[in-house]
Amino acid sequence: MPRTPVVTRLATIADVSVLVSLWNELRNVGARAERAVNPVATPDVEAAFAAAMSDADKHVILACVDGQPAGMAVCRTVEPDPLSDSRVLQMSHVVVTRQHRRRGVGHALLAAAVEIADAEQLEHIGVEIYPSVRDASRFYARLGFAPVTVRRVAPLAVLRRRLASDGPVTRTDEMLRRRTRVRRPLPAQRAAIRRTSEPVD
Repeated sequence: MPRTPVVTRLATIADVSVLVSLWNELRNVGARAERAVNPVATPDVEAAFAAAMSDADKHVILACVDGQPAGMAVCRTVEPDPLSDSRVLQMSHVVVTRQHRRRGVGHALLAAAVEIADAEQLEHIGVEIYPSVRDASRFYARLGFAPVTVRRVAPLAVLRRRLASDGPVTRTDEMLRRRTRVRRPLPAQRAAIRRTSEPVD
């Protein structure tokens, strides 16, 4: 039997509850360690989706099969390198519901992203995925996606603890205090400055 066609469109405010459900499903895809260090901790995801829809540089794509939500992707135009003026359409929060996998939903989301990139005159599309989801990595690799950089994230408290265990670290506030001490005159110098600045009768 032929596949039921996948229909993609830009999400609207009326789709927010559906998008939140898809977002929650995506959060359960990654490994526990990945979720623990994931900096995307949105307290009000409904407001975040609404803000994304009103941002000209962001697009929320919703995919449906037989009128039922089947997947989503959030696209945004970014400069991937702070020293470059090139722009890339970055896809994130890409998810396909479990019951609609292997039915072309992922291809449809990417096709919609290609149309957006064409309209924005962008030459590249990037995608963010959990490294533990190997099926997704293979899927994107077959379509020509190649790893460019590896972005690692560490909780600040963990990083401070690990750095401290490796040896003494000069803290920024200590460096600032040292600079301040160098710039400020010593007490005796300040007294001399006051004496020389007093008016002479």
